Amino acid sequence: MINVMKKLWRKIFRISTLKYLAAFLIPAILVILINHYLDNDSWYVLSEGRAIAENGIYHTDVLSMHDGLEVTVQNYGFAVIFYWVFQTFGAAGLYVGMLILNLMVCYLIYKICMTISNKIVNLSLLLMVLTDCLLALEFVVTRAQMVSFVFFLTEILLLELYVKTNKSRFLIGLPLLSILQINLHASLWLMLILVLGVYIVDSIKKPKLHLQGYRMRPLIIVGVVMVLLGLLNPYGIKMITFIIGSYGDLRLKNLVVELDSFSPFGSIFMALVYLSIIVVLSLYIFGKNRKNIRVRYLLMFFGFLALGLNTTKGLSQFVLVLFFPMALLYKDAKLNGGIESKKGRDVLVFWSGVVCLLVFAVGCPVVVSKVRDYPSDGLKGAVDAIDENVKTRSETGGVYAGYTGYNDGGYLEYRGYKPYIDPRGEVFLKKNNGKDNILYEWDDFVNGRISVQSFLDKYSFSYILVRGEDDPFYKLEDKRYKKIFEYENEEIRVYGQIENSL
Repeated sequence: MINVMKKLWRKIFRISTLKYLAAFLIPAILVILINHYLDNDSWYVLSEGRAIAENGIYHTDVLSMHDGLEVTVQNYGFAVIFYWVFQTFGAAGLYVGMLILNLMVCYLIYKICMTISNKIVNLSLLLMVLTDCLLALEFVVTRAQMVSFVFFLTEILLLELYVKTNKSRFLIGLPLLSILQINLHASLWLMLILVLGVYIVDSIKKPKLHLQGYRMRPLIIVGVVMVLLGLLNPYGIKMITFIIGSYGDLRLKNLVVELDSFSPFGSIFMALVYLSIIVVLSLYIFGKNRKNIRVRYLLMFFGFLALGLNTTKGLSQFVLVLFFPMALLYKDAKLNGGIESKKGRDVLVFWSGVVCLLVFAVGCPVVVSKVRDYPSDGLKGAVDAIDENVKTRSETGGVYAGYTGYNDGGYLEYRGYKPYIDPRGEVFLKKNNGKDNILYEWDDFVNGRISVQSFLDKYSFSYILVRGEDDPFYKLEDKRYKKIFEYENEEIRVYGQIENSL
Protein backbone atom coordinates (compact mmCIF):
# COMPACT_ATOMS: atom_id res chain seq x y z
CA MET A 1 0.00 0.00 0.00
CA ILE A 2 2.82 2.39 0.88
CA ASN A 3 4.57 1.66 -2.41
CA VAL A 4 1.35 2.34 -4.33
CA MET A 5 0.95 5.69 -2.57
CA LYS A 6 4.57 6.62 -3.34
CA LYS A 7 4.08 5.82 -7.04
CA LEU A 8 0.87 7.86 -7.13
CA TRP A 9 2.58 10.76 -5.35
CA ARG A 10 5.44 10.73 -7.85
CA LYS A 11 3.03 10.69 -10.80
CA ILE A 12 1.07 13.64 -9.46
CA PHE A 13 4.18 15.73 -8.94
CA ARG A 14 5.73 15.09 -12.32
CA ILE A 15 6.27 18.29 -14.30
CA SER A 16 4.06 17.02 -17.13
CA THR A 17 1.24 16.18 -14.70
CA LEU A 18 1.50 19.49 -12.85
CA LYS A 19 1.29 21.37 -16.16
CA TYR A 20 -2.06 19.77 -16.90
CA LEU A 21 -3.25 20.26 -13.32
CA ALA A 22 -2.48 23.98 -13.45
CA ALA A 23 -4.15 24.41 -16.84
CA PHE A 24 -7.35 22.60 -15.85
CA LEU A 25 -7.57 24.01 -12.33
CA ILE A 26 -7.05 27.70 -13.18
CA PRO A 27 -10.52 28.02 -14.78
CA ALA A 28 -12.04 25.89 -11.99
CA ILE A 29 -10.55 28.18 -9.34
CA LEU A 30 -11.95 31.21 -11.17
CA VAL A 31 -15.39 29.60 -11.16
CA ILE A 32 -15.41 28.99 -7.41
CA LEU A 33 -14.12 32.50 -6.78
CA ILE A 34 -16.94 34.26 -8.65
CA ASN A 35 -19.84 31.82 -8.39
CA HIS A 36 -20.95 30.58 -4.96
CA TYR A 37 -24.64 29.92 -5.53
CA LEU A 38 -27.31 28.27 -7.65
CA ASP A 39 -28.43 30.23 -10.68
CA ASN A 40 -31.76 32.03 -10.25
CA ASP A 41 -33.37 29.91 -12.99
CA SER A 42 -32.57 26.79 -10.97
CA TRP A 43 -35.72 27.20 -8.88
CA TYR A 44 -38.26 27.00 -11.66
CA VAL A 45 -36.24 24.21 -13.30
CA LEU A 46 -36.48 22.25 -10.05
CA SER A 47 -40.23 22.93 -10.03
CA GLU A 48 -40.52 21.67 -13.62
CA GLY A 49 -38.52 18.55 -12.79
CA ARG A 50 -40.63 17.84 -9.71
CA ALA A 51 -43.89 18.27 -11.63
CA ILE A 52 -42.75 15.93 -14.40
CA ALA A 53 -41.30 13.36 -12.01
CA GLU A 54 -44.54 13.23 -10.05
CA ASN A 55 -47.17 13.58 -12.79
CA GLY A 56 -45.44 13.13 -16.16
CA ILE A 57 -44.97 15.43 -19.16
CA TYR A 58 -47.41 18.33 -19.21
CA HIS A 59 -48.58 20.53 -22.11
CA THR A 60 -50.50 23.09 -20.06
CA ASP A 61 -48.59 25.17 -17.52
CA VAL A 62 -48.83 23.84 -13.97
CA LEU A 63 -46.46 26.24 -12.24
CA SER A 64 -48.05 29.70 -12.48
CA MET A 65 -51.47 30.86 -11.25
CA HIS A 66 -52.86 31.15 -14.78
CA ASP A 67 -55.12 28.48 -16.24
CA GLY A 68 -54.89 27.06 -19.74
CA LEU A 69 -51.48 28.37 -20.82
CA GLU A 70 -50.01 26.11 -23.49
CA VAL A 71 -46.41 25.31 -22.69
CA THR A 72 -43.46 23.56 -24.27
CA VAL A 73 -40.94 22.50 -21.63
CA GLN A 74 -37.83 22.66 -23.78
CA ASN A 75 -35.55 21.43 -21.01
CA TYR A 76 -37.87 18.76 -19.62
CA GLY A 77 -35.21 16.00 -19.63
CA PHE A 78 -32.62 18.20 -17.96
CA ALA A 79 -35.20 19.39 -15.41
CA VAL A 80 -35.93 15.83 -14.29
CA ILE A 81 -32.22 15.00 -13.94
CA PHE A 82 -31.64 18.33 -12.19
CA TYR A 83 -34.42 17.58 -9.71
CA TRP A 84 -33.13 14.04 -9.09
CA VAL A 85 -29.61 15.31 -8.38
CA PHE A 86 -31.01 17.94 -6.01
CA GLN A 87 -33.16 15.39 -4.20
CA THR A 88 -30.20 13.03 -3.85
CA PHE A 89 -27.25 15.35 -3.21
CA GLY A 90 -28.82 18.71 -2.41
CA ALA A 91 -27.73 22.12 -3.67
CA ALA A 92 -24.07 21.11 -3.27
CA GLY A 93 -24.65 18.25 -5.73
CA LEU A 94 -25.91 20.65 -8.39
CA TYR A 95 -22.90 22.89 -7.85
CA VAL A 96 -20.43 20.00 -8.08
CA GLY A 97 -22.24 18.83 -11.21
CA MET A 98 -21.62 22.25 -12.74
CA LEU A 99 -17.90 21.99 -11.92
CA ILE A 100 -17.71 18.52 -13.49
CA LEU A 101 -19.46 19.70 -16.65
CA ASN A 102 -17.04 22.62 -16.85
CA LEU A 103 -14.06 20.24 -16.61
CA MET A 104 -15.61 18.32 -19.51
CA VAL A 105 -15.86 21.59 -21.45
CA CYS A 106 -12.16 22.25 -20.77
CA TYR A 107 -11.18 18.76 -21.87
CA LEU A 108 -13.15 19.02 -25.13
CA ILE A 109 -11.66 22.44 -25.94
CA TYR A 110 -8.21 21.01 -25.32
CA LYS A 111 -8.86 17.98 -27.55
CA ILE A 112 -10.23 20.16 -30.35
CA CYS A 113 -7.20 22.44 -30.21
CA MET A 114 -4.91 19.41 -30.14
CA THR A 115 -6.64 18.04 -33.25
CA ILE A 116 -6.47 21.36 -35.10
CA SER A 117 -2.83 22.07 -34.14
CA ASN A 118 -1.54 18.52 -34.73
CA LYS A 119 -0.99 17.85 -31.03
CA ILE A 120 0.80 21.02 -29.91
CA VAL A 121 0.22 20.63 -26.16
CA ASN A 122 1.28 24.02 -24.79
CA LEU A 123 -0.71 25.98 -27.35
CA SER A 124 -3.77 23.79 -26.81
CA LEU A 125 -3.61 24.19 -23.03
CA LEU A 126 -3.16 27.95 -23.33
CA LEU A 127 -6.16 28.35 -25.65
CA MET A 128 -8.21 26.12 -23.37
CA VAL A 129 -7.41 28.25 -20.31
CA LEU A 130 -8.20 31.50 -22.13
CA THR A 131 -11.49 30.16 -23.46
CA ASP A 132 -12.81 28.71 -20.22
CA CYS A 133 -11.71 31.64 -18.06
CA LEU A 134 -13.66 33.94 -20.37
CA LEU A 135 -16.62 31.56 -20.31
CA ALA A 136 -16.50 31.36 -16.50
CA LEU A 137 -17.10 35.09 -16.12
CA GLU A 138 -20.64 34.80 -17.45
CA PHE A 139 -21.79 31.34 -18.50
CA VAL A 140 -20.54 28.68 -16.05
CA VAL A 141 -23.70 28.40 -13.98
CA THR A 142 -26.12 25.71 -12.76
CA ARG A 143 -28.18 25.69 -15.93
CA ALA A 144 -28.89 23.39 -18.87
CA GLN A 145 -26.53 25.40 -21.07
CA MET A 146 -23.59 23.58 -19.46
CA VAL A 147 -24.83 20.28 -20.92
CA SER A 148 -25.35 22.03 -24.26
CA PHE A 149 -21.76 23.28 -24.24
CA VAL A 150 -20.58 19.68 -23.87
CA PHE A 151 -22.75 18.54 -26.81
CA PHE A 152 -21.70 21.53 -28.92
CA LEU A 153 -17.98 20.90 -28.41
CA THR A 154 -18.34 17.14 -28.80
CA GLU A 155 -19.89 17.72 -32.22
CA ILE A 156 -17.01 19.96 -33.29
CA LEU A 157 -14.46 17.41 -32.06
CA LEU A 158 -16.14 14.57 -33.97
CA LEU A 159 -16.32 16.67 -37.12
CA GLU A 160 -12.66 17.66 -36.82
CA LEU A 161 -11.69 14.00 -36.43
CA TYR A 162 -13.78 13.15 -39.49
CA VAL A 163 -12.01 15.83 -41.54
CA LYS A 164 -8.59 14.79 -40.26
CA THR A 165 -8.98 11.03 -40.79
CA ASN A 166 -11.64 10.88 -43.54
CA LYS A 167 -13.33 8.12 -41.49
CA SER A 168 -17.13 8.22 -41.35
CA ARG A 169 -17.24 6.35 -38.04
CA PHE A 170 -16.63 9.63 -36.23
CA LEU A 171 -20.01 10.88 -37.49
CA ILE A 172 -21.96 8.07 -35.81
CA GLY A 173 -22.19 10.04 -32.57
CA LEU A 174 -23.84 13.10 -34.16
CA PRO A 175 -27.39 11.66 -34.37
CA LEU A 176 -27.09 10.69 -30.70
CA LEU A 177 -26.11 14.27 -29.85
CA SER A 178 -29.16 15.51 -31.75
CA ILE A 179 -31.66 13.39 -29.84
CA LEU A 180 -29.99 14.14 -26.50
CA GLN A 181 -29.93 17.87 -27.19
CA ILE A 182 -33.57 18.10 -28.28
CA ASN A 183 -34.75 16.25 -25.18
CA LEU A 184 -32.46 17.88 -22.65
CA HIS A 185 -32.16 21.49 -23.84
CA ALA A 186 -34.03 22.05 -27.10
CA SER A 187 -33.46 25.81 -27.28
CA LEU A 188 -29.85 25.22 -28.39
CA TRP A 189 -30.56 22.26 -30.70
CA LEU A 190 -30.33 24.50 -33.75
CA MET A 191 -26.69 25.26 -32.90
CA LEU A 192 -25.76 21.65 -33.71
CA ILE A 193 -27.32 22.00 -37.15
CA LEU A 194 -25.59 25.33 -37.78
CA VAL A 195 -22.18 23.84 -36.93
CA LEU A 196 -22.76 20.88 -39.23
CA GLY A 197 -23.76 23.33 -41.97
CA VAL A 198 -20.44 25.13 -41.58
CA TYR A 199 -18.53 21.89 -42.13
CA ILE A 200 -20.68 21.06 -45.16
CA VAL A 201 -19.76 24.42 -46.69
CA ASP A 202 -16.05 23.80 -46.08
CA SER A 203 -16.33 20.36 -47.70
CA ILE A 204 -16.55 22.08 -51.10
CA LYS A 205 -13.09 21.92 -52.65
CA LYS A 206 -12.15 25.44 -53.76
CA PRO A 207 -8.52 26.14 -52.78
CA LYS A 208 -8.67 29.74 -54.01
CA LEU A 209 -11.52 30.37 -51.57
CA HIS A 210 -9.72 28.44 -48.79
CA LEU A 211 -12.44 25.79 -48.86
CA GLN A 212 -10.69 22.60 -47.80
CA GLY A 213 -12.71 19.96 -49.60
CA TYR A 214 -13.53 16.53 -48.12
CA ARG A 215 -16.37 14.05 -48.48
CA MET A 216 -19.65 15.93 -48.31
CA ARG A 217 -22.12 13.07 -48.75
CA PRO A 218 -21.65 11.52 -45.25
CA LEU A 219 -22.18 14.96 -43.72
CA ILE A 220 -25.44 15.52 -45.60
CA ILE A 221 -26.73 12.06 -44.70
CA VAL A 222 -25.95 12.49 -41.02
CA GLY A 223 -27.49 15.99 -41.15
CA VAL A 224 -30.79 14.62 -42.45
CA VAL A 225 -30.78 11.97 -39.72
CA MET A 226 -30.08 14.62 -37.07
CA VAL A 227 -33.02 16.74 -38.23
CA LEU A 228 -35.39 13.76 -38.29
CA LEU A 229 -34.27 12.65 -34.82
CA GLY A 230 -34.86 16.19 -33.61
CA LEU A 231 -38.58 15.52 -34.01
CA LEU A 232 -38.45 12.59 -31.57
CA ASN A 233 -39.60 14.43 -28.46
CA PRO A 234 -42.86 14.85 -26.52
CA TYR A 235 -43.69 18.21 -28.14
CA GLY A 236 -42.76 17.57 -31.77
CA ILE A 237 -41.83 20.54 -33.97
CA LYS A 238 -42.73 22.98 -31.16
CA MET A 239 -39.51 22.03 -29.39
CA ILE A 240 -37.63 23.61 -32.28
CA THR A 241 -39.88 26.58 -33.07
CA PHE A 242 -40.96 27.61 -29.56
CA ILE A 243 -37.89 29.61 -28.64
CA ILE A 244 -37.22 31.10 -32.09
CA GLY A 245 -40.21 33.45 -32.06
CA SER A 246 -39.49 34.59 -28.52
CA TYR A 247 -36.10 36.13 -29.32
CA GLY A 248 -37.69 38.76 -31.57
CA ASP A 249 -40.08 40.03 -28.91
CA LEU A 250 -38.97 43.53 -27.91
CA ARG A 251 -40.55 43.51 -24.45
CA LEU A 252 -38.98 40.17 -23.58
CA LYS A 253 -35.65 41.46 -24.88
CA ASN A 254 -35.88 44.49 -22.60
CA LEU A 255 -36.64 42.35 -19.54
CA VAL A 256 -34.16 39.48 -19.94
CA VAL A 257 -30.55 40.56 -19.41
CA GLU A 258 -29.13 37.69 -21.49
CA LEU A 259 -31.14 38.93 -24.50
CA ASP A 260 -29.48 42.36 -24.40
CA SER A 261 -27.42 43.38 -27.40
CA PHE A 262 -23.65 43.32 -27.12
CA SER A 263 -22.14 46.43 -25.54
CA PRO A 264 -18.30 46.55 -25.49
CA PHE A 265 -18.17 48.35 -22.18
CA GLY A 266 -21.36 47.04 -20.56
CA SER A 267 -19.41 44.88 -18.10
CA ILE A 268 -15.95 43.46 -17.45
CA PHE A 269 -16.98 40.35 -19.37
CA MET A 270 -18.12 42.38 -22.39
CA ALA A 271 -14.91 44.41 -22.36
CA LEU A 272 -12.78 41.24 -22.26
CA VAL A 273 -14.77 39.71 -25.14
CA TYR A 274 -14.27 42.91 -27.13
CA LEU A 275 -10.53 42.85 -26.37
CA SER A 276 -10.34 39.16 -27.32
CA ILE A 277 -12.01 39.87 -30.67
CA ILE A 278 -9.46 42.58 -31.43
CA VAL A 279 -6.53 40.36 -30.39
CA VAL A 280 -7.68 37.35 -32.42
CA LEU A 281 -8.38 39.42 -35.53
CA SER A 282 -5.02 41.19 -35.20
CA LEU A 283 -3.17 37.91 -34.80
CA TYR A 284 -4.98 36.58 -37.84
CA ILE A 285 -4.34 39.65 -40.03
CA PHE A 286 -0.65 39.86 -39.14
CA GLY A 287 -0.03 36.13 -38.82
CA LYS A 288 2.47 34.56 -41.21
CA ASN A 289 0.28 31.51 -41.81
CA ARG A 290 -3.05 33.27 -42.35
CA LYS A 291 -3.29 31.79 -45.86
CA ASN A 292 -3.66 28.36 -44.22
CA ILE A 293 -6.84 29.29 -42.37
CA ARG A 294 -9.90 27.12 -42.91
CA VAL A 295 -13.20 28.68 -43.89
CA ARG A 296 -15.07 26.65 -41.24
CA TYR A 297 -13.21 28.44 -38.44
CA LEU A 298 -13.95 31.85 -39.92
CA LEU A 299 -17.59 30.97 -40.50
CA MET A 300 -17.97 29.85 -36.89
CA PHE A 301 -16.08 32.91 -35.64
CA PHE A 302 -18.10 35.50 -37.54
CA GLY A 303 -21.37 33.55 -37.50
CA PHE A 304 -21.50 33.14 -33.75
CA LEU A 305 -20.13 36.66 -33.33
CA ALA A 306 -23.18 37.91 -35.25
CA LEU A 307 -25.44 35.99 -32.85
CA GLY A 308 -23.52 37.34 -29.88
CA LEU A 309 -23.81 40.93 -31.06
CA ASN A 310 -27.58 40.47 -31.14
CA THR A 311 -27.95 38.81 -27.71
CA THR A 312 -25.59 38.24 -24.80
CA LYS A 313 -26.82 34.65 -24.63
CA GLY A 314 -25.44 34.06 -28.13
CA LEU A 315 -21.98 35.04 -26.96
CA SER A 316 -21.52 31.71 -25.18
CA GLN A 317 -21.08 29.76 -28.41
CA PHE A 318 -18.88 32.51 -29.79
CA VAL A 319 -16.57 32.32 -26.76
CA LEU A 320 -16.29 28.54 -27.22
CA VAL A 321 -15.05 28.87 -30.83
CA LEU A 322 -13.23 32.19 -30.42
CA PHE A 323 -9.66 30.88 -30.28
CA PHE A 324 -9.89 27.90 -32.64
CA PRO A 325 -8.30 29.84 -35.55
CA MET A 326 -5.25 30.45 -33.38
CA ALA A 327 -4.75 26.70 -32.89
CA LEU A 328 -4.13 26.37 -36.62
CA LEU A 329 -2.30 29.62 -37.38
CA TYR A 330 0.15 29.46 -34.45
CA LYS A 331 0.82 25.74 -34.18
CA ASP A 332 4.48 26.37 -35.05
CA ALA A 333 4.95 29.13 -32.47
CA LYS A 334 7.28 28.42 -29.56
CA LEU A 335 5.62 29.07 -26.21
CA ASN A 336 8.12 29.25 -23.39
CA GLY A 337 6.48 31.86 -21.17
CA GLY A 338 9.40 34.23 -21.70
CA ILE A 339 11.76 31.86 -19.87
CA GLU A 340 14.53 30.48 -22.08
CA SER A 341 15.95 27.77 -19.83
CA LYS A 342 14.11 24.48 -19.45
CA LYS A 343 14.96 24.39 -15.76
CA GLY A 344 13.34 27.78 -15.22
CA ARG A 345 10.20 26.70 -17.05
CA ASP A 346 10.04 23.51 -15.01
CA VAL A 347 10.26 25.47 -11.76
CA LEU A 348 7.44 27.77 -12.90
CA VAL A 349 5.28 24.83 -13.93
CA PHE A 350 6.00 22.95 -10.69
CA TRP A 351 4.98 25.76 -8.38
CA SER A 352 2.01 26.78 -10.54
CA GLY A 353 0.70 23.23 -10.39
CA VAL A 354 1.30 22.87 -6.65
CA VAL A 355 -0.32 26.22 -5.81
CA CYS A 356 -3.35 25.52 -8.03
CA LEU A 357 -3.77 22.06 -6.54
CA LEU A 358 -3.63 23.40 -2.97
CA VAL A 359 -5.96 26.34 -3.65
CA PHE A 360 -8.53 24.12 -5.33
CA ALA A 361 -8.23 21.35 -2.71
CA VAL A 362 -8.92 23.85 0.07
CA GLY A 363 -11.25 26.28 -1.69
CA CYS A 364 -13.58 23.88 -3.47
CA PRO A 365 -14.86 22.04 -0.37
CA VAL A 366 -15.34 25.35 1.44
CA VAL A 367 -17.38 26.86 -1.39
CA VAL A 368 -19.40 23.69 -1.99
CA SER A 369 -20.28 23.40 1.71
CA LYS A 370 -21.68 26.95 1.67
CA VAL A 371 -23.93 26.59 -1.39
CA ARG A 372 -27.45 27.31 -0.15
CA ASP A 373 -30.75 25.74 -1.13
CA TYR A 374 -32.42 29.16 -1.36
CA PRO A 375 -31.62 32.30 -3.39
CA SER A 376 -31.13 34.83 -0.59
CA ASP A 377 -31.92 35.44 3.08
CA GLY A 378 -34.53 38.03 2.19
CA LEU A 379 -36.43 35.89 -0.29
CA LYS A 380 -36.36 32.84 1.98
CA GLY A 381 -37.64 34.93 4.86
CA ALA A 382 -40.39 36.38 2.67
CA VAL A 383 -41.71 32.96 1.67
CA ASP A 384 -41.40 31.72 5.25
CA ALA A 385 -43.61 34.68 6.23
CA ILE A 386 -46.19 33.67 3.63
CA ASP A 387 -46.13 30.13 5.02
CA GLU A 388 -46.75 31.44 8.53
CA ASN A 389 -49.20 34.27 7.88
CA VAL A 390 -51.26 33.48 4.78
CA LYS A 391 -53.84 30.72 4.58
CA THR A 392 -53.25 28.24 1.79
CA ARG A 393 -55.41 25.46 0.49
CA SER A 394 -52.73 22.84 0.98
CA GLU A 395 -55.27 20.49 2.50
CA THR A 396 -57.22 20.55 -0.79
CA GLY A 397 -54.14 20.20 -2.99
CA GLY A 398 -53.85 23.80 -4.21
CA VAL A 399 -52.55 27.22 -3.20
CA TYR A 400 -53.87 30.73 -3.51
CA ALA A 401 -52.55 32.85 -6.36
CA GLY A 402 -50.00 35.48 -5.43
CA TYR A 403 -48.03 38.31 -6.96
CA THR A 404 -44.26 38.27 -7.43
CA GLY A 405 -41.99 40.10 -9.82
CA TYR A 406 -40.34 38.50 -12.83
CA ASN A 407 -37.17 37.23 -11.12
CA ASP A 408 -38.63 35.88 -7.88
CA GLY A 409 -41.47 33.70 -9.16
CA GLY A 410 -39.30 30.62 -9.69
CA TYR A 411 -38.47 30.31 -5.99
CA LEU A 412 -42.14 30.67 -5.06
CA GLU A 413 -42.90 27.77 -7.42
CA TYR A 414 -40.15 25.72 -5.84
CA ARG A 415 -41.76 26.35 -2.45
CA GLY A 416 -45.11 25.10 -3.78
CA TYR A 417 -46.89 28.36 -4.65
CA LYS A 418 -48.37 29.51 -7.96
CA PRO A 419 -47.14 33.05 -8.65
CA TYR A 420 -48.35 35.56 -11.20
CA ILE A 421 -45.13 35.44 -13.24
CA ASP A 422 -41.67 33.85 -13.18
CA PRO A 423 -38.39 33.97 -15.18
CA ARG A 424 -39.81 31.79 -17.99
CA GLY A 425 -40.53 34.93 -19.99
CA GLU A 426 -41.45 33.16 -23.24
CA VAL A 427 -44.22 31.19 -21.48
CA PHE A 428 -46.11 34.40 -20.77
CA LEU A 429 -46.32 35.54 -24.39
CA LYS A 430 -49.63 34.98 -26.17
CA LYS A 431 -47.97 33.71 -29.35
CA ASN A 432 -46.52 30.88 -27.27
CA ASN A 433 -49.21 30.16 -24.66
CA GLY A 434 -52.20 30.69 -26.96
CA LYS A 435 -54.13 32.68 -24.34
CA ASP A 436 -52.80 35.92 -22.84
CA ASN A 437 -49.89 38.37 -23.10
CA ILE A 438 -49.21 38.21 -19.37
CA LEU A 439 -45.68 39.50 -19.80
CA TYR A 440 -47.01 42.61 -21.53
CA GLU A 441 -49.56 43.13 -18.76
CA TRP A 442 -46.90 42.87 -16.07
CA ASP A 443 -44.65 45.28 -17.98
CA ASP A 444 -47.55 47.74 -18.30
CA PHE A 445 -48.23 47.46 -14.57
CA VAL A 446 -44.68 48.07 -13.33
CA ASN A 447 -44.32 50.99 -15.74
CA GLY A 448 -47.51 52.69 -14.56
CA ARG A 449 -49.71 52.01 -17.58
CA ILE A 450 -52.03 49.91 -15.40
CA SER A 451 -53.11 51.25 -12.01
CA VAL A 452 -52.65 49.38 -8.76
CA GLN A 453 -56.39 49.50 -8.11
CA SER A 454 -57.41 47.98 -11.45
CA PHE A 455 -54.70 45.33 -11.16
CA LEU A 456 -55.90 44.29 -7.70
CA ASP A 457 -59.50 44.30 -8.89
CA LYS A 458 -58.61 41.86 -11.66
CA TYR A 459 -56.49 39.54 -9.51
CA SER A 460 -57.43 38.77 -5.92
CA PHE A 461 -53.91 37.96 -4.78
CA SER A 462 -53.67 36.16 -1.45
CA TYR A 463 -50.16 37.56 -1.00
CA ILE A 464 -47.97 40.16 -2.70
CA LEU A 465 -44.19 39.66 -2.62
CA VAL A 466 -42.48 42.74 -3.98
CA ARG A 467 -38.81 43.61 -4.40
CA GLY A 468 -37.56 47.15 -5.02
CA GLU A 469 -39.11 50.57 -4.57
CA ASP A 470 -39.75 50.89 -8.30
CA ASP A 471 -42.51 48.28 -8.14
CA PRO A 472 -45.92 49.96 -7.68
CA PHE A 473 -46.79 47.47 -4.93
CA TYR A 474 -43.80 48.40 -2.76
CA LYS A 475 -45.70 51.09 -0.83
CA LEU A 476 -49.09 49.42 -1.05
CA GLU A 477 -51.91 51.16 0.79
CA ASP A 478 -55.04 49.09 0.43
CA LYS A 479 -57.47 48.13 3.17
CA ARG A 480 -57.59 44.58 1.85
CA TYR A 481 -53.87 43.99 2.63
CA LYS A 482 -51.47 44.31 5.52
CA LYS A 483 -47.67 44.16 5.57
CA ILE A 484 -46.47 40.90 7.09
CA PHE A 485 -42.76 40.96 6.27
CA GLU A 486 -39.98 43.37 5.34
CA TYR A 487 -36.28 42.84 4.62
CA GLU A 488 -34.70 46.23 4.03
CA ASN A 489 -31.30 44.95 2.84
CA GLU A 490 -32.96 43.53 -0.28
CA GLU A 491 -35.93 45.93 -0.42
CA ILE A 492 -38.35 43.03 -0.06
CA ARG A 493 -41.84 43.40 1.36
CA VAL A 494 -44.71 40.94 1.67
CA TYR A 495 -48.34 41.95 1.97
CA GLY A 496 -51.01 39.43 2.94
CA GLN A 497 -54.68 39.66 2.05
CA ILE A 498 -56.46 40.29 5.34
CA GLU A 499 -59.34 37.88 4.79
CA ASN A 500 -56.86 35.09 4.03
CA SER A 501 -54.44 35.87 6.84
CA LEU A 502 -54.10 33.59 9.83
